[in-house]
Amino acid sequence: MRVKPFSQGLGALTLLLTTGLLVQCAKFKGTVVTVNPNPLEVHADSVKYSIKVTVPPKSGFRRKSTYMGKLVVKSGSNRYEIKTVTISSDQYPKKQLKNEGVTVSTQGIFAFQEGMDGGQLVAENSYERKGKTFDLPDAELAPCCITTSRLVDSRPYVLYEQHTYTSKRPMTLEALFQFPQNVYLIQPGEYERQAVKDIVAFLQKKYPATSVTLAGYASPEGRFKRNQFLSLNRYKEVQKWLIEQMRKEGYKEYLDSSFFKVSATPQDWEGFKQNLAQTSLPEAVKQQIVQVIASNMNPDAKEQKVMQLVGGPKEVEFILAPLRRTQVRLEGFSGRLSDEQIDSIANAFLSGSLTQEALLNALAQEELYFATTRQKDPGRRERLLKAYTARYSQDHRALNDLGALAVLAGRLDEAMDYLNTASRYSANNPAILNNMGLVYAARKEYAQAAQAFQASYAARPTPEAAFNLGVIYEKTAQYAAAAEAFNNAGDLPGAQYNAGLSRLLMNDLAGAKVALEKSLQQNANPALSHYVLAIVGARSADNNLLITNLRKAVQLNRDLAKKAQNDLEFRKQRDSAEFKAALNP
Repeated sequence: MRVKPFSQGLGALTLLLTTGLLVQCAKFKGTVVTVNPNPLEVHADSVKYSIKVTVPPKSGFRRKSTYMGKLVVKSGSNRYEIKTVTISSDQYPKKQLKNEGVTVSTQGIFAFQEGMDGGQLVAENSYERKGKTFDLPDAELAPCCITTSRLVDSRPYVLYEQHTYTSKRPMTLEALFQFPQNVYLIQPGEYERQAVKDIVAFLQKKYPATSVTLAGYASPEGRFKRNQFLSLNRYKEVQKWLIEQMRKEGYKEYLDSSFFKVSATPQDWEGFKQNLAQTSLPEAVKQQIVQVIASNMNPDAKEQKVMQLVGGPKEVEFILAPLRRTQVRLEGFSGRLSDEQIDSIANAFLSGSLTQEALLNALAQEELYFATTRQKDPGRRERLLKAYTARYSQDHRALNDLGALAVLAGRLDEAMDYLNTASRYSANNPAILNNMGLVYAARKEYAQAAQAFQASYAARPTPEAAFNLGVIYEKTAQYAAAAEAFNNAGDLPGAQYNAGLSRLLMNDLAGAKVALEKSLQQNANPALSHYVLAIVGARSADNNLLITNLRKAVQLNRDLAKKAQNDLEFRKQRDSAEFKAALNP
């Protein structure tokens, strides 16, 4: 922008100046000042600019004179001093001032403040000659500011720890019923086996059972048909006992044929071979026996031959006795408190009808931690977590969650105390690192925040850490890295909107359009997605894209009409009838 020659602006000052000074100052014909970018733009909450001040040749810039341009952002009654550019004539040869002139360039950066928006960068000019200073007309240099980078969705995504509680825990119980030779009825002493008692205890607690496998066996001695009868009836006797037990305890839905898986082995040669291997018989005899067992001989003939090799039934009874059995395998789930029962106990504590000590005694550790995760209200969840830490003070999960809740409540020092303690019990934990990053981000300690989010994502690549990292990249004007991070955040609400904004800020208009349209499909940030799409339309000279999306943005959020009216992104369109109509749909 060309600044009016100062001599043209002195008419209004005539009454304030002595005649001699006015004559001297009138000979200075002024400067040319340009600023870039124009309009000014906000990136990383700051405004970078470059200023070039040119004193033209033969401008009358005499010896012992100094030009001063004080850079100020003015917005209404707000005034923000930025920098002063000074040019002294004594720094340059008289010949250069007369024939070539002087150009001074400088760069700077200043922190953007909300009150600057809608203002102007102005040069408050003055001219000093021989100790006398003259205030000269201000020069408007550039409007302030394009603030599109500040439209980032910076919602904090905390990470809570995961509970391991389930109301159903898989459980398998196995028991063995032994039988005397040629007997299929259960002997009274079998009920005293601990494994059998465990099955009874399971049934008494009415834990969910899914299946029972029953395998009846007979030892190989004796006739095959008799052994077949014994193996079959041995498992049937155990099955009958189990059904009686289940009926007694109120089980009804588990008594059909699909619940029991049954099998009968009339001559348990496999078991025989396993027991045979443990005997002191010569290896050659053992090998002969194994060959007979593997042959296709008649079952009765096979049994007779084996007994001969061993030395007769009496000599081999210690091998045969364990084979007369029924094996039981019960599969189901151990019973724990239901979700509703846990909620009831937790709510009793929260309502004051149950003491903390009673709460801690009523719920096991995992049940209580699970109870904290089921509370939607932050205050109620925090109360339960504090009760939890009264007994389990070194559990990093609760400490992390307390830190996360404190972050969301804006209690940053308290949050960091919780998180630092949690990290002592769980180093390099992705949830703790993510939540620490949010504390740093809230404090605008962006380098530490980025480091924490990067470490969290490296430990476990969560969309939450990716999103939070993207916000830091966007706030520090690393737009390509921000777009990549937001893409890694997947379908997390706000991720595609921010990815589109980042691509717009790196002037990838096509990529911005794709991401913002995807954000609209997900119904995330619809008003702002339409608004930023309108900016894409303005930058790409696509008037239809601009007007269509601006109208939709204003329909969804009337406050955006006022923003658009003053938004420098739309400076070229704001006077058109279509633009004005879009602001009043």
